[in-house]
Amino acid sequence: MPRCDHEEADTRIVVHLKDALDKGCTNCLVRTVDTDVVAILIGKYHSLTSQHQMAAIWVAFGTGKNFMYLDINAICHALGKDRSTALPMFHSFTGCDTTSAFFGKGKKSAWEAWNAYVEVTEAFNNFMNHPYMTVTVNCKQFQLLERFTVIIYNKTSNLDSVNEARRELFSQKNRPMEKIPPTQEALLQHTLRAVYQAGIWATSDQCEQKPPNPRGLWMDSRECNEDLASCVVQPACSISGLQRTGQVWLQKRHVRRTMLMQEGAVEVHRTMQLPM
Repeated sequence: MPRCDHEEADTRIVVHLKDALDKGCTNCLVRTVDTDVVAILIGKYHSLTSQHQMAAIWVAFGTGKNFMYLDINAICHALGKDRSTALPMFHSFTGCDTTSAFFGKGKKSAWEAWNAYVEVTEAFNNFMNHPYMTVTVNCKQFQLLERFTVIIYNKTSNLDSVNEARRELFSQKNRPMEKIPPTQEALLQHTLRAVYQAGIWATSDQCEQKPPNPRGLWMDSRECNEDLASCVVQPACSISGLQRTGQVWLQKRHVRRTMLMQEGAVEVHRTMQLPM
């Protein structure tokens, strides 16, 4: 088998599975306790079996009383090609090992929203077919995901904007802040992370993935617009339970936290503590 540069065993499994199929294996069993692996295998099923139509892929999943055998062939045939291929992006967007989930919204709520809004399948498949694609708030794929997010929180809503849905749910239905959708800006950042992870899964059948380097995406971004400032807070601030930071990054845009320091209020913009 050629050299493999995958960082995760989750995706290396697909490389080994493909190698086994290429060498004549027809019945393959994967042992895992990780849901991510199941989602990856379902997403790559049609690609793997396009050249190996007699392949039978099984997963020995779980432990103890929850142990079961999953027939990947049967699952994918029941879902259909579009949904099977789209599943890894759905899984990444709604929460997996490396991405966050919407607070209080599990896979059941997300799956019901997908059933209610099947149009989002187009966006999921676009991200799987074009790994690491650029995402903006104005692109069609993000707009589909935004509408999907609204439905996760309110299946009867006709709104397309999460910002408008936030306003409606908070003002008219008295929802607490933790039970309303994220802002559009927060959803975009979540989507970027989900797309990056889905891109890694989409290329899991390639020995060398060569994903884009995530380093520097925040610090080098012009949108951050940060200034380095010195913190002159005196040790007396420990009375309020605060630690002396030495130096902090003060971001001009988007106030994230307000901290009380001594007798005055200081607005600290997304602070990041530096070594003393």
